[in-house]
Amino acid sequence: MSTPPVSVAVTPSIISEIERTQGKVEDLKMPDPVAPFGSGEVNSMSDAPTVIDLGDGDIELKVNNTTFKSHKHLLNDFARLREMIKGMERYSSGGSCITIYRDERGVDDFKNMFKILYASLIKGPFEFDAPTLVSSLRLATSYEYPELRKFSVDRLESANLSAIQRIELAREFDLSGWDERAFQELVERSEPITKDEAKVIGFERFEELARARENEKIKKGMEDERVRRGEEEKKKEEETKKKEEEKKQEEEAAQRQREEEEKRKKEEEEKRQREEAERVAREEEERKKQEEAKKAEEKK
Repeated sequence: MSTPPVSVAVTPSIISEIERTQGKVEDLKMPDPVAPFGSGEVNSMSDAPTVIDLGDGDIELKVNNTTFKSHKHLLNDFARLREMIKGMERYSSGGSCITIYRDERGVDDFKNMFKILYASLIKGPFEFDAPTLVSSLRLATSYEYPELRKFSVDRLESANLSAIQRIELAREFDLSGWDERAFQELVERSEPITKDEAKVIGFERFEELARARENEKIKKGMEDERVRRGEEEKKKEEETKKKEEEKKQEEEAAQRQREEEEKRKKEEEEKRQREEAERVAREEEERKKQEEAKKAEEKK
């Protein structure tokens, strides 16, 4: 019969017996894992023992009541897990197994984190959702894997997270830049802060946020007033310009009308003069005819 895995209690000088994480990201629910990561049900220390075989493993990592059959070369990238493995090898003569205890998110965190570790990033690129990256960030922070922490933070930078989610992550993982940007986003947001958001922010920070939002509202009001006055001034200038243009057009129309009237009068005068000249010419011609007729009569 094969010898069952041995769970080794590592001395406190190497690592504390029970590992727990702080903070919550309640809005970042873990999705149902895909094979080979099991059903996705929340796994706590009271759950029935579960074994997840990641394939040809050379070490067992027991998280609460779930055992992951994994690989030392992957776990050795975590400084604290590496110390636990060294302690196991130093104090154990049996199988390779280390045990840690996490809160109710622990098993799902490891499931999600292993998705990243077992993905071939060289052959990638691979896309990981926010919950998977958060789990990876949590474990990389807890067990000191700087490269994985940086990878997770960089990927989460472009994730679609709300300001509150970023504040929660900033608190849990000491991401001061995230906190400042998310806080400013809440300051500038037009929608009111909800009760749930206020609860997450905390009383003191909410007071600070309320003051900042009020100042931002005043600042925005002043800016809106400046813009309004600018628009009014621009509108007045446009109206003045329009009136001047209309006046100019009216004057030009009046000038054209005067010119047309003068032209009409001139044409009428020229016509009258032509008609008068024609009348005089006809009268002169008639007079000549009469004189010629009279002379002809006298000759008879």
